[in-house]
Amino acid sequence: MDYLSIALSLTAVLVALYYYSTRKLSFFKDHEIPHLPPTPLFGNLGSMFAMRSTLYDLLKKMYFMNTEAKYIGVYEFQTPVIMIRDLDLIKSITMKNFEHFADHRVLVQKELDPMFSKMLFSMTGEEWKEHRNMLSPAFTSSKIKNMFQLMSRCAVRFSNYISKLPESERETDMKALLSKYTNDVIASCVYGISVDSIKEPKNVFYVYGRIGTMFTTFKKSMFLIINRNLPWIAKLFRLKMLEGYVEKFFAEIALNEIETRQRNGIHRSDMLQMFIDTNNKKESGKGMSAESMAYHAFSFFFGGFDTVVSQTCFVAHLLAENPDCQVRLQQEIDEALEQNDGQLSYDIIQNMKYLDAVINETMRMYPIAVFVDRLCLKDFDLPPTLPGSKPFTIKQGMNIWVPIIPIQIDPKYYENPETFDPDRFLEDGKKIINSGAFMPFGIGPRMCIGNRFALIEMKVLLCHILATCSFKVGSQTTTPLQLQKGSYNLTMQNGFFLKIEPRKNPYYSTEVSEVNGIANGGVNGVAKSVN
Repeated sequence: MDYLSIALSLTAVLVALYYYSTRKLSFFKDHEIPHLPPTPLFGNLGSMFAMRSTLYDLLKKMYFMNTEAKYIGVYEFQTPVIMIRDLDLIKSITMKNFEHFADHRVLVQKELDPMFSKMLFSMTGEEWKEHRNMLSPAFTSSKIKNMFQLMSRCAVRFSNYISKLPESERETDMKALLSKYTNDVIASCVYGISVDSIKEPKNVFYVYGRIGTMFTTFKKSMFLIINRNLPWIAKLFRLKMLEGYVEKFFAEIALNEIETRQRNGIHRSDMLQMFIDTNNKKESGKGMSAESMAYHAFSFFFGGFDTVVSQTCFVAHLLAENPDCQVRLQQEIDEALEQNDGQLSYDIIQNMKYLDAVINETMRMYPIAVFVDRLCLKDFDLPPTLPGSKPFTIKQGMNIWVPIIPIQIDPKYYENPETFDPDRFLEDGKKIINSGAFMPFGIGPRMCIGNRFALIEMKVLLCHILATCSFKVGSQTTTPLQLQKGSYNLTMQNGFFLKIEPRKNPYYSTEVSEVNGIANGGVNGVAKSVN
């Protein structure tokens, strides 16, 4: 082949690629919907893909580009997406007209990630509805209250450890440290396995748990983007979101535990047992297979491991930056201990109003879910986005985004939204939470099923740590807070480094509390270590 033929062939390929990468990028212009100018191939996400910006910043930029619009257009690479800004329209789509938007867009490929594809989040249609109904009883207040002692036992052990850290180890990456607590809690509350990740940091639950749930890395974020937008590439190169050996471990440990309990009539107070009990009460022809129970068990491990520890790290960081708020929260904890003979029961923690306010304000400013999506299942008519513009019909198969972060920092709904102010949730707490402008766990029937579990898990840990220690800004702390670029999830640019300082005169000793039975959860099994 001569040079002219090669040049013509390359030109033809480049023209074809350019056509492919721009053929859909006039969609919003044609429909007169406000949008930021897209770039070929990357749409509006190019700067994040190049690690020049965060998804947090991109969502803010797109959301505030036109403050009068009910919705705007976003190009998720080549895919046109409608971002809904109007709260009434969000409620209409996610609640009133839920049947039109009942599913999420495909996140992973079934043949590559069978465990992920069988999680509740990934399920669709009647399968989702059936499994949601079967799983809901596991997350009632009474069931979570039964698991409270298991959480407390882990929190007491953990706070006792960090309160005695030597001076040289007091400044540390909080995420690496706190993930040991969330690992132990979920291993105990979901699988009935007793783990002590402080004494055995190489236990298999912790090692494989971190590997399987770390979606804040650039690599995992890119795998996620490719799975969502270029599934043929994901299939071609087998870009799995979950490592095969991690999937095998969590499936086998759940299946073995289910088989052992059913064979020997063993009963325990954990989620796996709730799945078994619910299944035993099933009507003819309905229920979960053992495999489904194993997949759901991992979904709650996955949902509660990295997300809960990340959210708790944001709480700790904001308390360190706002020491007056931290002192006030510690006073509330001390008063509760004093009034209840040094005990922190489920009801006592649930009644701590300032603790609620601190967590809610943190989730308002830095929710782990930066947006939620819905897939249109039936054509749906939207009103004009701006006065004088035309209505728009969302066609079946299109995706919509509900931008959680931009709404929760919109000055239209929150005064001084960039300021950490827990008092806003004390003065008008119920009003704010029910306003529709506060949705850190999502909205509508597909709201996170484990939100109560996640909240009490955070509250137990914070209460026990702050009863004996304080969070301080250290030499490695990035302040003001800076988010990592190029990640779909929120995490700190240089890690969650803080200094942990023991309080001079804590109200109670965690060692004494443990002896007194503040956390007398049962020990059901032991996790092995990874060499």
